[in-house]
Amino acid sequence: MGVYKPRYWMVGAALWLWVLLDPTPARAATQTSTFAHNDPGVRAIALGGAYSALGGEPIALYWNPATLFYQSGRSIEASYADLYGLGLARRTFLTLGSKSVIEELRSDGDRIVVTKDRETGPAYALGIQSLFLDLDENGYSELSLGGGASWGYGERVAVGLALHALFITSDLDDVSAWGYDLGLGVSIEHAANARVAIAVPHLLSRIFWKFDSTERLPLGLVLGWTRNITPRLLFAADVEWREEGNGLYRLAAGGEWWLVRERLALRAGFRHVSAGLEDSNNPSFGAGFHISRLRFDYAYRMEKEVLGDTHRLGILVGF
Repeated sequence: MGVYKPRYWMVGAALWLWVLLDPTPARAATQTSTFAHNDPGVRAIALGGAYSALGGEPIALYWNPATLFYQSGRSIEASYADLYGLGLARRTFLTLGSKSVIEELRSDGDRIVVTKDRETGPAYALGIQSLFLDLDENGYSELSLGGGASWGYGERVAVGLALHALFITSDLDDVSAWGYDLGLGVSIEHAANARVAIAVPHLLSRIFWKFDSTERLPLGLVLGWTRNITPRLLFAADVEWREEGNGLYRLAAGGEWWLVRERLALRAGFRHVSAGLEDSNNPSFGAGFHISRLRFDYAYRMEKEVLGDTHRLGILVGF
């Protein structure tokens, strides 16, 4: 990783956002179960949700914005899922990511040569997330519009932030809301093929309901790790805590093996979630097929029997 120093206005903008969003009253609000994380991204699902240190793709916007820094260019990613295979809940993601290219001038004898640095510049992403529930004649939807940015510091550290606007609509009277969600992340390369990461989802958040109620998303802390064992094999793991929880909230681990290098990848993972009266243990499996600038992804997660399993499909296009 190279060196990139962000302008001072970026720091000022972050401080201005902190004041504008007024975190103090949000801390006093009750927590909400809306906008559940549900492991965005098909590749991330197949890895059991062990994605906070991996990133490198536009969907990192929802996991750890710092890892947007590891993108290699511009790409667009889309995914679709019929949750639990019931035909009642459909979730979609559409994200666009970009890595800035820095042009540098250098002297080559009596010529001036322009070189393009594709590694050390800042990275950005924009995303749309939607959830639609169809329950008889009553419909319910959640929509998230957001963006994120990441910058490198020194040779090993990247930091990032993500801000989302949240909207809820429903056919039921007075069941609608809007809000915001701000998250931060840090990633550190501690070895040539390994890195650790820290993400703080929902650092500042608030949901304003039409019926004069205010809630917020639960504050979390995620530690992530990933390592390329060989050029064709990697492992990753996540550990997450949430406020007011008893111990760990989520534990995830997964691996990816390129059976045919740069063409066909096989993935598997496992997720344990401690929530409510009953813990959830979910194995997951998936594959990715890469050709030219296209990658097609598939993931299958085993859910509780009463809910049914979930299949997810996704595509990533580089340009």
